[in-house]
Amino acid sequence: MGKVQVGILDGFVGKVGTVVGSFWKGLPVMRAYKRSVKDANTEAQQLIRTRFGAIAFLASAFLYAIRMGFKQVARSRKITEGDYFIKKNWDCIHADTPGAATVDYTELVIAQGSLPEVLFGNASFAEPLQVAVTMTDTTGVIGADANDIVYMFVYSPEAGAGIISDGRNKRSDASMSVNVPAYWNGHRVHVWGFALGNGADNKGIVSNSRYLGSGTIS
Repeated sequence: MGKVQVGILDGFVGKVGTVVGSFWKGLPVMRAYKRSVKDANTEAQQLIRTRFGAIAFLASAFLYAIRMGFKQVARSRKITEGDYFIKKNWDCIHADTPGAATVDYTELVIAQGSLPEVLFGNASFAEPLQVAVTMTDTTGVIGADANDIVYMFVYSPEAGAGIISDGRNKRSDASMSVNVPAYWNGHRVHVWGFALGNGADNKGIVSNSRYLGSGTIS
């Protein structure tokens, strides 16, 4: 048992309450005492690990999209885009049973910024191995530009992978589409859209993302 001779501000050696005192290179050091944990594998802890594993996997699968969608906001907070994705979407991951997580894709955010959003229609799956969406021309909105680049991201939970559009579509286009791999035939996918500023006054600014729906690839 340690004893403090002349007050807590002086150096001491040994454990006093919940702190441990020692000296390092002649300097007094005080550390918090680490209590032992009898069971580090409770169900609650397993559920947290399940949720974290699921969202970390999504952050990897969504990487190409969130590098653009969260670039500005992540850098302003001095964290990576993946870390911001996890922080932003933590409440979208649910787990009632260890090892089995569910995702609320409708609330998942993959881009965040002040650029005016694109007015998307619902995702369409009418064409084989393709996802399409209509768009309303919003070039007249303050802060928008006809040259803004519009992106669509398609994610297949079954494949554990996503595909982002090639960046050829502009805000002034009436529609856009993304082709998916043949092995995605029969997969149920989820779709998001967002825009990246490409005008003289808004270059590099991103819009908030929008969930555009889900459907089955044929």
